[in-house]
Amino acid sequence: MTDEKDNIVVGPWGDKPIENNGEWVKKKLDKALDKNNDKNNTHKIYQEKLERIEVITERIMVQLIHTISEYGYDITDERFSLDIGFLSETVKGVLSRQEKLPHIVQGLLDNIMAPSPAQSEDGTDVFYSKFDAPLLAELVDMAEDIKDDNQTEIAFESDLELQTDPTEISEWKDKDDEDKDKD
Repeated sequence: MTDEKDNIVVGPWGDKPIENNGEWVKKKLDKALDKNNDKNNTHKIYQEKLERIEVITERIMVQLIHTISEYGYDITDERFSLDIGFLSETVKGVLSRQEKLPHIVQGLLDNIMAPSPAQSEDGTDVFYSKFDAPLLAELVDMAEDIKDDNQTEIAFESDLELQTDPTEISEWKDKDDEDKDKD
């Protein structure tokens, strides 16, 4: 049988307990854990953002396809499937930019779309997007030439597989930013 006095630690701290006794240990431990888990947390946050983008995109695309079908368009056509795939990647690119994540479509959008400021009737600033159709036509011609020259199937890789640092943000610049850099 053990005496209850064996479980008591006697120290020089007197009768009054010290405030926040042991809190400094917990803070140091938490700080060390945060340092060790920082990379894991960054990767986890990155994955959560990607999953959220996938879910939102899927919901948008399902509703879009359903609506298009209701209006009598042929959603079984092979080209429709390609078009929807492109739209899906474009939506992912837009959402990725909002999440500060890179997506390969952002470079295309940055180059073929430009803001077009205007004012509404009540004097409020309104921003529209202006589509650079001639530039896109040139890009299409270039892509066809490259495809004809290679005579091989072009393999596209996921930008996520190429991404080494999940916190790295797209380095594509707006046309205006590039012009400023040249000055």
